[in-house]
Amino acid sequence: MLTKKSSRSNFSLLFLSLVQIAAIPLAILYPSVPGFLVLVGLYLFTGVGVTVGYHRRLCHHSFEANKGVDYLLALVGMLSGEGPPIFWVAFHRKHHQYSDLPQDPHSPRDGFWWAHWLWLFQKCDRQQLGTLYLKYASDLLGDRFYQFLEKTYILWHIGSILFFFLLGYVWGGIYLGVSLVTYGVVLRMLMVLHATWMVNSICHCWGYRNYDTPDRSYNNWMVAWLNGGEGWHNNHHHASAAVNHGQYPWEFDFSYWVIVFLAAVSQWLGQIRPEWQFVRRLKCYSYKTQSYHYRFPKSGSCKREDKQESFNY
Repeated sequence: MLTKKSSRSNFSLLFLSLVQIAAIPLAILYPSVPGFLVLVGLYLFTGVGVTVGYHRRLCHHSFEANKGVDYLLALVGMLSGEGPPIFWVAFHRKHHQYSDLPQDPHSPRDGFWWAHWLWLFQKCDRQQLGTLYLKYASDLLGDRFYQFLEKTYILWHIGSILFFFLLGYVWGGIYLGVSLVTYGVVLRMLMVLHATWMVNSICHCWGYRNYDTPDRSYNNWMVAWLNGGEGWHNNHHHASAAVNHGQYPWEFDFSYWVIVFLAAVSQWLGQIRPEWQFVRRLKCYSYKTQSYHYRFPKSGSCKREDKQESFNY
């Protein structure tokens, strides 16, 4: 029963709710070509911040990266509106430990819409949230940068609204200012949020399964195409440490290829100066061998290893 203080600040939850209510009406009232272009660009950009940054890097350590890359990915992911990095990582790791069990924070067993987004309104006091962070995100909790993002989360979104309004106002007046805010922040956030939330709801209800995992995770092609490969969810629950969620040839994984591109550029730069190799050691999973292997290893060798997880959940 929802009786205690929110697991997120009331202001953050109010902001999240206003996004759901205002996005479509504002998009109808203030359409513009620049707004649409900003929407497309930031949908991909902030989406990658979640799929590559929050999920595959910070949560599962599916590849290695320099600290500056981690911080940049965390900042971009935070602009998606899905909460600060510590919050996101802690709840996601708990989901993996208790997937579709009573302790799962967002299982469709408690209702489709609960899994989709109502779980965000579940209540816990600050002590409970701190315990959750210590257990599931201690690696991030000890970093001052992530602590800073936790404390200033809502300010970044207020800043992005002011930035796009001023940009549009200088360029084309009040109408364009509101249009850029509508498409670049509000509607874009609505789309990224629901694309991510579909993994929690749809991908635990409908699709196909390559692996007999103990939970109810499914691969869903529609969700995978909407959110950069995260919809290959049964694959992910089978091999959660893998950087590639799409494992079969027909399972296109946009986020994986973004990481491969960054790693290829990084490897080329590393040949000039080793410290410039900012992305490396992509931990890939092969459905043929049922094992992990590394791509773009720092040592220059492609080492195979037995199946193991970065975390025990």
